[in-house]
Amino acid sequence: MDFVSNSSSTSFVYIARDMLSKQDFLAAAGVGADSPVASLFEGMFHELMERIEQGESLTSVEDIDSLDNRERLTSEVVGRMKKALEQGQTVTIGRFSSENNLAEMTLCTEIFEIESERFFINAYENYW
Repeated sequence: MDFVSNSSSTSFVYIARDMLSKQDFLAAAGVGADSPVASLFEGMFHELMERIEQGESLTSVEDIDSLDNRERLTSEVVGRMKKALEQGQTVTIGRFSSENNLAEMTLCTEIFEIESERFFINAYENYW
């Protein structure tokens, strides 16, 4: 007998000038404080923050060009990453896992992109 696992991981790109705030995240996701899913999205925010802090900061175009998973990023996202560095923004690559809590599992198993005036998150690289 073999063991079968449904575990998953998803990489994401985070681009911003400043660190993400809960208010900015919830507003960009369209979730109000009185929403029935507010607590789930607050959990997602905390997981996202932790993964950004644990992620890999890219500081040069060479860092972006040498990414192991670069071929899985769209050319639009790669271009956006390079432009962000030129503009002095932070570019971070992080990972979610389906092995943890509901908030991180939800982020891991969904393909998503969130954009606001203050930040950009692309999580299209999904291995579910």
